[in-house]
Amino acid sequence: MKLEGAWGTLDAPGHVLPAGVPHRILAAQPVRMLFVDTNLLTGDASLCSKPHVRALTATQATALEGELMDWLEKPPSGAPDERPLPMESGRWPAVLEWLEQALEAPVRVEDAAAAAGLSRSHFMHWFREASGLSFRAFVRWLRLQRAVRTLATGATLTEAAHLAGFADSAHLSRTFVATFGVPPAPLRSAHIVCTDTVRPPISYWPGALDVKDRSQQGDAVG
Repeated sequence: MKLEGAWGTLDAPGHVLPAGVPHRILAAQPVRMLFVDTNLLTGDASLCSKPHVRALTATQATALEGELMDWLEKPPSGAPDERPLPMESGRWPAVLEWLEQALEAPVRVEDAAAAAGLSRSHFMHWFREASGLSFRAFVRWLRLQRAVRTLATGATLTEAAHLAGFADSAHLSRTFVATFGVPPAPLRSAHIVCTDTVRPPISYWPGALDVKDRSQQGDAVG
C-alpha cells in the first residue's frame, strides 16, 4: 500500500499518521483503516501522537490485524455471562433508546439520568461501568455515527449536522476532523455501508474498555 503526501510516496504494509495530515492512499486491494481517539487512551499513546508519518513493517501490520480481529470477534474475559450485570436488564436498552430520540438537541446528563431512574452522580458512575466510556464521549460517538449515516443517504453537511445534534456544519467538520483526521464532506460521494442503524459499536461488556475521557465534563454534550 502506498501513502502519498508532502513527504513523497511511502510504500509499506501499513502506516500510522496523526490527525490533520493531508494524504492520499493508493492501493490495488481493499484496505482496513483504524481510527484511534487519543482522548480516550489511558496507556501509551505515543504511536498515535507522533508528528510524523510512520511506516509499519509486515510483522507489525500482521500483528495489528490479528489484534483487531481478536477484539472484533472474541468477547474479553468478564463478559456478561461470566459475572453479574451492574444494572437491571432493561435499563441499558432504555437509555440507548432515549439517546437516539434526544440526539438532535443538546443532551443533558440530568435528563439522561432521569430517563434511567438514577441520580446524576449514580448515573455517571453506572454509565461508565456499563459502556466503558464517559457519557460525553459516548454521546459524541453516537452523533458522529448518525452524521455518517445521514451523509450516506446523500444529505448535505448542514442536514447531517442538524440531525446529529451539532450546532452547524462547521461544528460537525471540526469534530469529525479531530476524531478521524479527515473532513466529512468527501463522504457524500463515497460508498458507505452502515451495518448497524441503532446501537454504537460498543458491546455491553462491563469494564471491557479501560478508557478515560479527558475532556471537561459539562451538563450538556455538544
